[in-house]
Amino acid sequence: MASSSLSVLAGMAGALVLAGAGAAPAQAHPVAAEAGGKPAAPDEEILAPAPTYQANGVTVDEHVGGRVPLSAAFRTQDGTPVTLGDVLRGGLPAILTFNYSDCPMLCNLQLNGLTAALPKVGELGPTPDKAKGDARFRVGEQFRIVTIDLEPNETLDKARAMRERYLARIPEDQRAAARAGWTFLVAATPGDAAAIHRVAEAVGFQYTYIKDRAEWAHPAALILLSASGVVTRYLYGVEFDPMVMRESIYKAGIAEPAAAVGFMLRCYHYDPGANSHARAGVMALRIGAAAFVVLLFTGLGVMHLLRRSMSRGRPSTPPAASNGVT
Repeated sequence: MASSSLSVLAGMAGALVLAGAGAAPAQAHPVAAEAGGKPAAPDEEILAPAPTYQANGVTVDEHVGGRVPLSAAFRTQDGTPVTLGDVLRGGLPAILTFNYSDCPMLCNLQLNGLTAALPKVGELGPTPDKAKGDARFRVGEQFRIVTIDLEPNETLDKARAMRERYLARIPEDQRAAARAGWTFLVAATPGDAAAIHRVAEAVGFQYTYIKDRAEWAHPAALILLSASGVVTRYLYGVEFDPMVMRESIYKAGIAEPAAAVGFMLRCYHYDPGANSHARAGVMALRIGAAAFVVLLFTGLGVMHLLRRSMSRGRPSTPPAASNGVT
């Protein structure tokens, strides 16, 4: 009787836990989608985020042929006031990125992938135009990198530290040129995101602030620009093929547009506790667990009382004789 009672109690608790768990959304991860909006194969279908997912608008609307606003005002990592046109001046194509120092995941992966590809890109190798022969593409010599900080309140100290972290990954013989050719831009006035938005909108880079987590939800994209600031190509992902990078830089140098490459990733931590349905699921789990504990201890208490009652009603055994015969 006691064991069957316990089995029933355990079964009730299990049903409560399963019901509660079914109400809670799964933990999400960065969402991948094929570049250019091409649908995935049936066996690689990517499920749409939940309706409560706050970053559904985070994507890239490709604006190949569009021009960045050269008058957008910023400060460099050293605090020097500049316009985007000032930074792009010099006749070199550029790679534009959007990142920020406190990004919990994707910025680090993206910039690590970029700096991992740069040594190969900087070696002497073939160009897409065989008639031009071999060439090398090094930051600060054949192209530049411009990183715009998404956080309008980013401090110069953080921007400098972030820049130094990635410059340190570049081969020493290329580092001096890279230092001159990789510029980090922060808001011209702390807290004023207008210029950041202007450039992002011009290249179709959609991002949003998630207040609950104090994070920026954003895609990962390298945006190739010609020397005059015209968008020529988008490279998505966190790993970059050096040959594709070489081709992209070369085509940006001659202002030739090219199709996007890679899979778009979005940086956003989906917090199931941020919506009422999930909170209800968590509450159901807590109530179910509490009910299970109450039922369990109640059952154990009843069993204990039954045992005591049975032991009291049982006739006592007479004491044994000295010779062991009763």
